[in-house]
Amino acid sequence: MENQNISEEVRWFDLGIILSLTTYRMYAEMKDIQNALKYIVNDSIYTHQIPRVADLVGPYVLSLYPELEGVGVHDNVRGKEAVLEFVSSQKEIFGDSLPVAKMPKDFGYTHIDPVNELIEMKSGSDTKVMVIK
Repeated sequence: MENQNISEEVRWFDLGIILSLTTYRMYAEMKDIQNALKYIVNDSIYTHQIPRVADLVGPYVLSLYPELEGVGVHDNVRGKEAVLEFVSSQKEIFGDSLPVAKMPKDFGYTHIDPVNELIEMKSGSDTKVMVIK
């Protein structure tokens, strides 16, 4: 898969990580997803910040790879073995890994102090969670 929107400075991510970013589902280890988010937004991301950052990164990655739209979103994949099998089947279609450049500023990411964000979250605002199947 060749994408002309990728700059020269890229990092290649396993397809399971990419699908986790584009679907809001766990197709990779959380630490790997968090590390990908950190790289893509070029900022430290604490665990409680993952949902907010993923909301921005998912559409960015889909803008690079629109052919991934809907892949893994509606699939009923439960358990580690099923996840590994599903990701493996998708790797046959899309490849083992894909390059992703750091997200441009115009995609809307803003650094928020992690302590202040946690305080705001605890004050009763809505939160999202990644679906673990």
